[in-house]
Amino acid sequence: MEEKPVPILLKVVALGDYAVGKTSCIRRYTDNTFREEYKSTIGTSFYVKSLDHTNPSGRNLRIRVVLWDLAGQPSYNELRQRYMDGALIGLIIYDVTRPPSFMTIHDWFMKFVAVCPNASVALLANKVDLEDRKVPTEAGKMLAEWLDVQYFEVSAKTGENIEEIFSNLVFQLSEVQDA
Repeated sequence: MEEKPVPILLKVVALGDYAVGKTSCIRRYTDNTFREEYKSTIGTSFYVKSLDHTNPSGRNLRIRVVLWDLAGQPSYNELRQRYMDGALIGLIIYDVTRPPSFMTIHDWFMKFVAVCPNASVALLANKVDLEDRKVPTEAGKMLAEWLDVQYFEVSAKTGENIEEIFSNLVFQLSEVQDA
């Protein structure tokens, strides 16, 4: 008789300045779509993706990933803190063509770990497909090392590294949750 999959619920939040591509990264992961037109997230939105995964010990897991897309505008600071609560993964995203979005990463990190001190954090350099890159890879890697977080370069437009990053983070954390 086949054992029933172990259900696991993971809350993931996407943080970063407005227009860095948080919604685009999430949509690329959840339904493999990308839209050129930009619509600012008002408050918060959430998306869900269900995955089946067999962990290294052979247990079947049914993972439900709830991705919270939190507005980047400063006026949403208080609301964002409420929605961060309980997150197991924080994705801090910046736009490689907009240095000011990179300069606020430390603030985003500090706000997130103040609410979720035991969560996993990853720094995502988005829009690496664009020609007018202004934040070099080395700067992102140095900041990630300083913050002691994982670093990934992604393109929500082309899908570069999106599936791999999300799935790897989710599978790593689901194995900890299943232990």
